[in-house]
Amino acid sequence: MGRYTHFIMPLDTAYAKLQFFHRKTFLQRKTAHLIVTLILLGLTIPQASPGSAQGKQASLPILTRDELGHPRLFFEAEDIPYLQQKADTTHAAIWQPIYTYATELVKTSPPLSTPSENDLETFRLAGNQLIVPAFTCVVSAEPAICTAAKQYLLAYATWPQWDKNDRRDLGLAHMLMGNALAYDWLHPLLSEPERRLVRESLADRASDMYAAGALQYNDERWQNWWRNSYIQNHYSTNTSALGLVGLALLGEDSRAPDWIAHAQNNMTKSQQLLDGIGDGTWHEGIPYQNYALTMMLPFLVNLRDIRGVDIFPHDYLRQYSDWRLWNLLPGSSEFALPYGNFETSWNNDYGPQSLLRFVASEYQDGYAEWTAQQITAAMGRRADRQTMPWYVFEFLYFDPQIPVLIPTDRVMARTFSDLGAVLWRTGWGSEDLVFGLKSGTYGGRYAFDTFTRQLPPWNCTALGCEFNIGHEHDDNNGFYIWRAGQWLAPESTGYDRYETALHNTLLIDGQGQYRPQDWRDPSDVQGSTGSLAATANTSRFNLVVADTTGRYRNTVGIENITRYVLFVRPNYLIMLDDVAADAAHEYEWIVHFGADASIDGNWLRGDVGDGQILGVGVASPQAFLTSIGDDGRPYVRMRPAAPVAAVRFVNLLYPTDKNGWDARPIITLDDDTDEATLVTVQWEGKGQGRDDIVIRHHDTASSSVAGAYTYDGLAAVVSRRADNDPQRLFMYRGRSLLERTTGITWVTTDDPESLIEAVYTGQALSVEVQGKTNTMITLYAPDVDSLAVNGTPHPFVRLGDSITFSSTVTTFAWAVDQGAIEPPFKTSKDSLMQTTETLSPGDGGKASYRFYLPEPGDYLVTALVDAPNDGSNSFFVNIDAEPDPTMIWDIPPTKGFEERAVSWREEGIQQIFRLDQGEHELIIRGREGNARLAQISIELLSSGLMMASPAGEHD
Repeated sequence: MGRYTHFIMPLDTAYAKLQFFHRKTFLQRKTAHLIVTLILLGLTIPQASPGSAQGKQASLPILTRDELGHPRLFFEAEDIPYLQQKADTTHAAIWQPIYTYATELVKTSPPLSTPSENDLETFRLAGNQLIVPAFTCVVSAEPAICTAAKQYLLAYATWPQWDKNDRRDLGLAHMLMGNALAYDWLHPLLSEPERRLVRESLADRASDMYAAGALQYNDERWQNWWRNSYIQNHYSTNTSALGLVGLALLGEDSRAPDWIAHAQNNMTKSQQLLDGIGDGTWHEGIPYQNYALTMMLPFLVNLRDIRGVDIFPHDYLRQYSDWRLWNLLPGSSEFALPYGNFETSWNNDYGPQSLLRFVASEYQDGYAEWTAQQITAAMGRRADRQTMPWYVFEFLYFDPQIPVLIPTDRVMARTFSDLGAVLWRTGWGSEDLVFGLKSGTYGGRYAFDTFTRQLPPWNCTALGCEFNIGHEHDDNNGFYIWRAGQWLAPESTGYDRYETALHNTLLIDGQGQYRPQDWRDPSDVQGSTGSLAATANTSRFNLVVADTTGRYRNTVGIENITRYVLFVRPNYLIMLDDVAADAAHEYEWIVHFGADASIDGNWLRGDVGDGQILGVGVASPQAFLTSIGDDGRPYVRMRPAAPVAAVRFVNLLYPTDKNGWDARPIITLDDDTDEATLVTVQWEGKGQGRDDIVIRHHDTASSSVAGAYTYDGLAAVVSRRADNDPQRLFMYRGRSLLERTTGITWVTTDDPESLIEAVYTGQALSVEVQGKTNTMITLYAPDVDSLAVNGTPHPFVRLGDSITFSSTVTTFAWAVDQGAIEPPFKTSKDSLMQTTETLSPGDGGKASYRFYLPEPGDYLVTALVDAPNDGSNSFFVNIDAEPDPTMIWDIPPTKGFEERAVSWREEGIQQIFRLDQGEHELIIRGREGNARLAQISIELLSSGLMMASPAGEHD
């Protein structure tokens, strides 16, 4: 028995101790309730004895909340004072519309029988609505509200139907959830006959749902097609509602454990699929994602709290926060990727604020809290039955102690690989631009792969499970642009408006993308794929390559449909569509505009409110036909003048306003071959120079020629100022970019997968590098005397107008031929040597290397050397001055090339050079014949160790 302490705590402090309840397991909460109860009564509290397991609750009895009676869902009786305190303080903004709606409901009476409308919305809204007065009764304890809540609950118990035509689907699910919560929360106010009436009604309807989900299949009457449709929102919604009833009736109905077990098993499958997705996206679109998660969480939360079983898709929910953050359209209740079935009026129905606030609380995610606040500010708070139930959940999930994190420190581009989507932003403010593109598989990549390969949880042979993609659209490679509060490039949205023509993508002979018909047959789904073949993001450039060839499998002979998009921030996007087939077709490129659509020369123009404009400058095809129409949104369709087997659409997307329209850039197709395309973007009247853009659309082992450039990568940009000086450089997946007309080698690297961005500002050069470590990079950089790599000052070696550096900060290296070489030295096979012996430094060959150091410190010079014997194993070496005869670098004989540090004979140890910040020169003189020198490197040993000696002087 542990020791005891007696003390009394003020009530407000005691209730504050309950703030962590909703994030704890039931055992933790039960223990906390015991402690707080003792505190409130001023009783003694057992303290843990040394070595006890109180922190792990190992010595506590295993309890279940059903042993405590009702309420048990989300909270217990002991929690109610804290709920009341929150309603008056931290949660007042959420509470007020809940209370307002409940007081209005008092003025109404429930239908005493199933309403004549008898449709899905009747039952869905009835079940949802009941949650509000029941919760308001608990928190406010106002008799009129409690009476109204009881009246509705008792009336529903007598309804002969809880779904349309006695179906066992969503209508029943909402009635089950609403009635389960109301029964649990109002239980103390019900008489025993009233409890029995509600309990029996609720149990009978739960038994119906259980039969539909676990025991029988009757699609014609029950509409229970959803029972093995794991990626459809009906599956998780109906399952979770049944599980919630089981938790509400646990200990009161012998069937409840079976309902919970069934729901737990089903939701474990959902957990596997959701966590497999990994990026927080959902194939049915955001409105259905809101719906499915909102209806799922109550069961998962209470299953963990009551039974101690955690089947949350934690990986998925953590990523959901970022998914919603990057979809945010500032000042709007809409979202950046509005794919999938929905009506614009739905927007963010089913309260994503409640989901985001659950995520914020569960994972201490301040960005989720910020996103919830932004959506709330844009939507406002309506007191109606479409929104009220989700405010109740928001109230229960909200933790005001989560610090809000504004995403100004987040990157401006995100790739969502399972969905196959990118989102690029210029910022998080109301004037910023958001670009989105989607190109994935039906159902999302993880679900698609597991279904087509018949991996768990799919077992379609035995269970007849289906890959339900009914809410998806045939919209692969569709793009969206939002700017300054307006849709510049939307789609024609609407429920069941899935046709390809309604999206910003391509038609072939008037036909859209393939749509699977048999959702139970993996072979009917296989091959209908799209993918993000490549993505690359730097501070000033974004690139996506989206291959959607498989989505057009219904077009015989189609060979390639790939969309390349390059964002040259913040001004414009280049979009290249490479299309090919084995026969001639009529290809149509589609763009929808926010309002008016028109043609202005080789520009397609869309005008929207507040003077916003999206211009589409057409570079290819140079001879094209257009048609203008309106399918819910104004659109322009563009096609070659005649059917062709292959075509490249090359367009410049220019988001601007009326002032910027007259100064729009000129886009020129300089070259277009089977391998690569060169586009020049010249700014007119701005004196801003030009951008040369190379896109290689056919991968070959060798370099491709595109106009003035020879290039072996995927995409590159060379930007010049008006005076022709370099301004920006971008290269992805290449080793070399050469401009043949000027002889400039803009960049070379030894990493073929590297991503490089360079920004020239006067004599300073800022470089971003992504790829393997220790990458050697050479950039054209005349007059540059300072370099920063990935934000850190960086050393480099200069040779003429180019500099060489390594992507590693403390060590940088270069090849021996990247310096000034004088005879008798000669280079051969990437090494340097002389054949004669010269014992005086002035007589030997000379190799000098200019290099720049970003900070003072102690440096070590090493090199790859081949010293075959004692007669061929020495050089003279010094920094910032010619070596004198004593500065002999003796090298112990090697077996081929080995790395050795520079040393001097007299000192016999590694030579440490203490060097200032700035430019230096390494000078190597030949001494003994046939000693070979290869790559040289300099490593920073310690920084800032300066002496009062001149630069270059050594210890």
